[in-house]
Parts: sequence; structure tokens; C-alpha cells
Amino acid sequence: MSRAHLVVQASVLLIFTLVSAQWSSSQGTSATHALTLSADKESVVRFFYQPNDSNYFHVALLFRVVEGSDPRWNTAPVFDVGRTAYVSFSEMRQLMTALSAANLSWDESAKIEGLETYKNIHSYRGMGVKVLSANETAKTTIAADKICETLAPLDAALQTPRALWEFQLFRTQYHCQVSNSNPKAYPDRVP
Repeated sequence: MSRAHLVVQASVLLIFTLVSAQWSSSQGTSATHALTLSADKESVVRFFYQPNDSNYFHVALLFRVVEGSDPRWNTAPVFDVGRTAYVSFSEMRQLMTALSAANLSWDESAKIEGLETYKNIHSYRGMGVKVLSANETAKTTIAADKICETLAPLDAALQTPRALWEFQLFRTQYHCQVSNSNPKAYPDRVP
């Protein structure tokens, strides 16, 4: 073999090794990593999924912290960012702990992102979950076929009656089975 041929083979082998190493290391970074954001009084958790075959817009569901004496507690008005259910700080901590325990891979950033409105929110490959705190943002996606089983355990974190009811009703639009839920419990709710 000529010296030039050996150099080419060695170069190809080196390139293959480097590409393989980079591919395997990038595979490692996509491994499941639990949510590490801490709940604070500014925390927001947002769920959104727009199925491709849907003939209506699915409004995002958000949870925000308020004090128990706040008149917004146990309400769920609709804003341009979605339906907002107000919960206590302890519920937000429990919700974020439950999300951390779920088998989800989170992308976390020190960059504080805003919430998209109904005009510019998009759904990619499943249900997007965005968690905002005073100093950080975390995002993950729940595969469409895993929405029901992933969200059901989160019921236990919600003690505010209206927040729990909204979360259960939200899941029924994705054909999740929800036991002991009365869809007419809050007649003031405008779809």
C-alpha cells in the first residue's frame, strides 16, 4: 500500500471515530433528566397540546401561585396565554415535585422566557410543558400517546378544587379517562 493510501485510511478512521464519539455523547445529553427548578411565588406551569386532527383550538392550561386570601384563588379565567388556574404555593411545590418525578427529559435554562399567546403558541410532537420561575425556564414534551398516563398522577398535587377540576377537564379533551369528575361542577365556566 502506498503511503498516501494509508494516510487516507487513517484520516477516514479518525473522522469516523470522532463522529461516533460526538454522536454517542449527544445521545447521553438527551437522557432523561429530572426537573430541578425550584418552585417560587412567581412560578408558572403551562400545559399545551394542539392535536393535528383537531377541529378546534385547545386552550393552554396554566397554574399560577396566589395567596389563599387572594380573590383569584379557586378561579380559572381565560387570558391570551391560556386558562389560568390559581393555586397555593404549597400546591405549586407539589406540582413541580410531581413533574420532576415523571419520566420526562427537561431542558432547563437560566434565560427567563415569556409565555406565548394563542396567536403564536405551537405544539410539536406532543404536549409541551413549560415551567417558569423567577430566574429560570424549563421545557419538556410529553409524547401524544403518553399524555394520559403522565398527567394522571399530577392530580394528587392539586388541592384547590377549581384547579383540580380544570386539570381533569383539560385531560378529557385528549380522551383521558378521569374518574370522579363532574364536567358541570362549575357552571360559570365559559368553554
